[in-house]
Amino acid sequence: MHNKGFTLIELLMTISIMSVVMGLALIILDKDMFYLEKAADEFVADVRYVQMECMKSETGSHSIRIEADNGCYYVYDINAVKKTVVFDSRYRIDYSNPEGTTISFTYEGTPINSGTFTITDTKTRETIRVSIVPGTGRTLIKE
Repeated sequence: MHNKGFTLIELLMTISIMSVVMGLALIILDKDMFYLEKAADEFVADVRYVQMECMKSETGSHSIRIEADNGCYYVYDINAVKKTVVFDSRYRIDYSNPEGTTISFTYEGTPINSGTFTITDTKTRETIRVSIVPGTGRTLIKE
């Protein structure tokens, strides 16, 4: 008797093994994919949030404090930390402003200590910059 095909068991085993391998490959690929873009988008959202909250009141009670040495930044509501964002050790952050690392806004939406926030992947050397434009408070993502 000559076999000209595969049995149902052989086909099912092959398909299940391939499914497991493909599933693991997707998990590994998805882990760091688009991390820089997600981090930059989150930072822009936080800056816009702080700007809007500062425009609601004349006291400018909201701010963002960047700690590049610790690889994190904090969103403050008056003096309390409202949100903490910690980057993976693979990524390095920096804020280029000689006047300080705290970002706040006036009640008109004008930034105090505007500058450029940089996120660098130390493994691939890929960099994304988020600039806060002086005078307008507009945030721009530059790759």
